[in-house]
Amino acid sequence: MEQNSSFAQSATCLKQAVPFMVKYQIPLSPMNYAIWYCYVLGKEPELNQKLDEILMEHGTCPPENAKALFDEFLSEQDLALFHEMSDLVKGTLNTVEQEISNTLHCSEEFSAVLSECHVGLHQLKKQNVGTGPEIYDGVLSYVSKLTQESIVMQHNALCFQKKLEVAYSEIKQLQETLTDAQTKASTDKLTGLLNRGKFDDDIIKFCDDPSQFQKVLIFIDIDHFKQFNDEFGHQRGDDVLRKVAQKLQSHSERQGAAYRYGGEEFCILISFSSISEAVGFSNRIREDIAKLSIKDKETGEVLKHISASFGIALYGKEMSWHSLVECADKALYLAKSHGRNRVEVAG
Repeated sequence: MEQNSSFAQSATCLKQAVPFMVKYQIPLSPMNYAIWYCYVLGKEPELNQKLDEILMEHGTCPPENAKALFDEFLSEQDLALFHEMSDLVKGTLNTVEQEISNTLHCSEEFSAVLSECHVGLHQLKKQNVGTGPEIYDGVLSYVSKLTQESIVMQHNALCFQKKLEVAYSEIKQLQETLTDAQTKASTDKLTGLLNRGKFDDDIIKFCDDPSQFQKVLIFIDIDHFKQFNDEFGHQRGDDVLRKVAQKLQSHSERQGAAYRYGGEEFCILISFSSISEAVGFSNRIREDIAKLSIKDKETGEVLKHISASFGIALYGKEMSWHSLVECADKALYLAKSHGRNRVEVAG
């Protein structure tokens, strides 16, 4: 089946492109997929060279660089590459639909034969006034016809089953690949929280949500984080990031989403019924984080306590999501300038 071949080839390209996007934490958008699909195919050597330079400099491909690459080397037609897999899925579904139609047609034909034989046997029964050979010949004729049609029906059903199995396997494999890729692409490897790219996508949806509850953005910054790296090394600094991330995750997972915004800075998108609830929520996390510390691995002695500052911004109807981020950032700055290990709300 040509559809199977095309699907397999594109799936191979997808499997080559997606791991790169996951590795460099590239959002799975049409534009990014088009860029990385071309990167894997190597059809634009200059694009590959520039992309490699960007990755060397930033460790990822920022949105503005991706847009510049797309504008320079690709066109709107290349966006079709992103939709290729979904088109192939549709093609597979169309094939299945056609096979269902064919199978139903065969079933209808078989039903017609059954009905014909049923009527014929009934007529023989009515005409039967004895047990002559002609009666047996008639019955055998109908039985033979039913046998032949049954064999054809079974063959068609078996072929249909095999095609269904192939289609299911193809779609299931693609679904698992994409689901796994999207999860990895949206997760920060060190902390396990959602990453900055996922935040940039989610905050737009968050602000557009028509919920009646108060939408809140909370910025969190680990106090004096550089000192942990300087005094205890980067591995212990990474431990601090993981510990704080675990607290944020445990407090927010039921009603919001926690992200690693960058470096030692985190954020939470969440909704509350009042401002006081948002402040109380933030203070509970702050107090929980304040119980954490860096300890001597041999003696258990506390070497340094961990704390964090919180900035809360409330989303208003006339605000853009950019303004919401700016407000939360200003509130966080206030918390740090007022002594750290505290919660501040944007005015």
